[in-house]
This record gives sequence, C-alpha cells and structure tokens, in this order.
Amino acid sequence: MACLTNYTIQCRDVVSGETGCFFFDQSHWQRTGEFRATSAVYPNLEAFYANTSHDERQSIYLERAAAE
Repeated sequence: MACLTNYTIQCRDVVSGETGCFFFDQSHWQRTGEFRATSAVYPNLEAFYANTSHDERQSIYLERAAAE
C-alpha cells in the first residue's frame, strides 16, 4: 500500500473518530496503517483547500508493508 499525498480525502481520524480531509502523521501510518490527524479535520476537500496552502499540501510517496 502507498500514499501519494501528505493529506487524506474523506478518511477517518483514529483519535477523534471524525471523517474528512486532514494532514496525517506519516510515521504513524507507516507503522499502523491508521490515519492520525495532525491538523484540523475538514468536512470536505473544498474546505480543506480553502484553509490550507499549496506549500503545506505536498506530493509524497510512502509505502507500508501489508499486515501479516
């Protein structure tokens, strides 16, 4: 499994239980496969883009080994 951006689109934050768009803890995801928000959880992509900057949103490539 791989992630291509440093943010989620309509995923569940494991801490708050909210579903939405948010920046996530990349190392936590690589260890557990869970998305843990490091920003506010926005209800949709439009709100996320309106409240974050292009410089904050990054393309990335992270891999995670499949669970055994």
